[in-house]
Amino acid sequence: MKKFATVLGIAILSISTGTVWADGIGLTVSGVLTLYSPGQVPLQPSGTNYMDSANGAVPAGYGNSNTNGTAVIGSGIEFGVSNGADLLTLDYTGTTVTVTDTCLNSSCGTTPFTVSVYSPYITGYSIVSDDFPATVLGYGDTLYFPGPAGALTFFGASNFTGGSITFDYTSVAPPPATPSLRFASLSRLAPRAASPAADPPAVPESSTFGLVGTGLLGLAGFIRSRFRA
Repeated sequence: MKKFATVLGIAILSISTGTVWADGIGLTVSGVLTLYSPGQVPLQPSGTNYMDSANGAVPAGYGNSNTNGTAVIGSGIEFGVSNGADLLTLDYTGTTVTVTDTCLNSSCGTTPFTVSVYSPYITGYSIVSDDFPATVLGYGDTLYFPGPAGALTFFGASNFTGGSITFDYTSVAPPPATPSLRFASLSRLAPRAASPAADPPAVPESSTFGLVGTGLLGLAGFIRSRFRA
C-alpha cells in the first residue's frame, strides 16, 4: 500500500469581518451528495442530491432525515446517506466534523461520489486525521452553493474496507436576530439615544483555513490528493 500526497499551495488563516465563534452548535448546514463520473464536473446543480431525503437514500435517525438536505449541528449525527452497500455519515461537534464510510456488504467502495457541505458561517476546514483512500479534498467555490464550501470526491477503490476523515472547522457567529415586533413597538416609548447607532453587523465574508481547493473540484488555491494502490 502506497500513499501519495501533493500540496499545490498553503492557505493562511485570514480574519473575516465577523467574530470567530467558539463552536458551531446550532448552525444550519446544507449537504449535497451527487454521483461522480470521470469527465463530468462534480456537484452539477442538475444532479440528484442524495442527501435530500426525498430521493430515498437517507436512513431514519439522522439530522437530514425528512429534510431537503439540511441539518442543524447538535448532539446527533447530522448527515447520513446509504446506497445499501455503503453508509456515509457526517458527524459534527462544535469544532470538528468526521466523514465516515462504513461498509455494509462486499460491494462497498465501488460507487464514486462527491459530497459537499456549506454554511455561510463556516469559514474553513483543516485535517486532523485521515484514513480514507482515493479521495480529493477541497474548500472553495463548488458552483453548487452560494459561497465557499468543503468538498470531498471519492473515486472508488478496490478492496475497500471503509474510511474516515476528521476535520477541524472554523466558524463565525451569525448576526444577532432582528428584535421582535412587540419589542420594537415598546422601544418607541423610550427616549432617543444621544449617540449615533452602531453600524449593523455584516454577514462575514468567508475566510479560509487549511483546505482551499483547485483542480478537480473547481476550487482555488490548495488541493490535496492521495491514492492507495
